[in-house]
Amino acid sequence: MQNCKNCNEKYEHLLNFADNMQIIDTHEHLQPHKNYVGDYPDVLCDYLGHYITTDLMSAGMSEQDLNKVKDYKLDIIERFKILEPYFDRVKNTSYYRSLEIGAKKIHKINEISVKTIEELNDKFKKSASCEDYGRHIMKDVCNIEVSINDNWSQDMKWSTTDLFVPTCQFSPDSHIAENLPFDEYCEKYRQYFLKQKDDGMKTIKTPMAYWRSLYVEDVDYNAAKEAYAEFVKKYFAAKKEDPDAWVEFPRKLDDYMMHVLLKAADENNFIIQIHTGLQEGMGHNLEDSNPMLLRNLFTKYPNLTFDIFHMGYPYERELMVLAKTHANVYIDLCWAHIISPYATKNAFYEMLDVLPYTKILGFGGDYILFDGVAGHVTLAKQDICEVLAKKICNGECDIDLAEKILQSVLHDNAKRIFKL
Repeated sequence: MQNCKNCNEKYEHLLNFADNMQIIDTHEHLQPHKNYVGDYPDVLCDYLGHYITTDLMSAGMSEQDLNKVKDYKLDIIERFKILEPYFDRVKNTSYYRSLEIGAKKIHKINEISVKTIEELNDKFKKSASCEDYGRHIMKDVCNIEVSINDNWSQDMKWSTTDLFVPTCQFSPDSHIAENLPFDEYCEKYRQYFLKQKDDGMKTIKTPMAYWRSLYVEDVDYNAAKEAYAEFVKKYFAAKKEDPDAWVEFPRKLDDYMMHVLLKAADENNFIIQIHTGLQEGMGHNLEDSNPMLLRNLFTKYPNLTFDIFHMGYPYERELMVLAKTHANVYIDLCWAHIISPYATKNAFYEMLDVLPYTKILGFGGDYILFDGVAGHVTLAKQDICEVLAKKICNGECDIDLAEKILQSVLHDNAKRIFKL
C-alpha cells in the first residue's frame, strides 16, 4: 500500500472483509487425489510441476537439470543444490511468491531454501498423503465456495462435487477415426457437447491460442465438407503406414467445427471460456492470443457469454474496450495475479474506470497444485483490496461501494454468470 494511514486502514478493513467472505474460483487444473499425490508425494515434484519452471528455464536452467531436481528417488538436499542457483534468480517473480506464500500458509515454513527444504518436504508429504488434503486447502485455508475445474479429461464425475464444477475442452479430431459421413461427424460432435453438459459440465474452455490464432473464420458448409473428405483420406493413408503418425488438422475444418460448437453452446445458453494473452511455457506465438482476434465471434453470437481469460495480458486494454462495447464479454483475472500483481492492479484500477464492475471476475487460481492456489488467492485479495482502498482515498468510491465491488468480483459475478 502507499504510505497513507487512511489508505492503509481502508486496505486492512477490506482485506479483513475479503478474508471472511467465500470466493468463487473461476478456473483451476486440479487433479483427483490419486493423480495428485502419485506413488510418492514430494514437494519439489509438486512445486516445480507448474509455472515456476518457465521462470527457471528463462533463468538458464536446463531441462536435464530440472528432471534431476524432480527425481524424488534422489536425496532432496542434493536436488535442491542443483536447483538453488536458478531458484535464487527467480525469487523476485510472482510465480515464486505464490509458492512461498503457500508454504507459509499451509506448512508454516517462511522461506523455501536449502535450510528448510527437508522440513518442508516432510510436512508436505504428511499433509498431501491425507485424502482430504485438497478439501482442507480449498475450504479451510482459501475459503473457496467452489472452483470451476478443468482437469484435462472427461472425468466429469470427479469434478462434480461440492469442491468443483467441471469445464471441458473439445477437440474436433476426436471422432475422425470413426470415418463417419460429414453430417454425422458434425452431429456426433454436437451430441458429445450435450452429453458433457448433462454430465455436469458448466463451461466450455478453449486453449486454442497455444497452437493457432484465435481468429475463427466463417467457413462455407461445402468447403468444410470438402476439407473433411480430404483430411479423412490423408488420415487413414498415414495411419496405414504408421499407426502413430500425426496428420495436421486443416484450419478451415477446425474453424467450421468451432462454429458447430459455438452454435450448440448458444442454443443451450452456455458459457465459453477462452485463453487469451500470455501462454504458459516457452516459445509460443503471443500474437495468436490477442483477444481482438475474437471480435467477430462476439458479434456473431451476441447471446453467448464469453469469459475471456487472463485479462488478455499484455493486451489488457484491448480486452477492456471489447468488454465495454460487447455486452456478452466478461474479463477474467484468472492467472493474472501471479503473472504480474503490478500489471493486474493497474488493469483492475482502469477497469473500474471503464467497465461496470459486474463484468469482472476477480480470481481463478489456474494451478495444478493446491499449495499454489493458497498462494495465488492471497495475492489476488491483496491486489483487489489495494486498488479499492486507493479508489476510496482518491474519492472515487466510498467504503460501501468498495465492499460491494469486492463481494461482486470475488463471488457474486461468477455465481450469476455460471448459474452456480
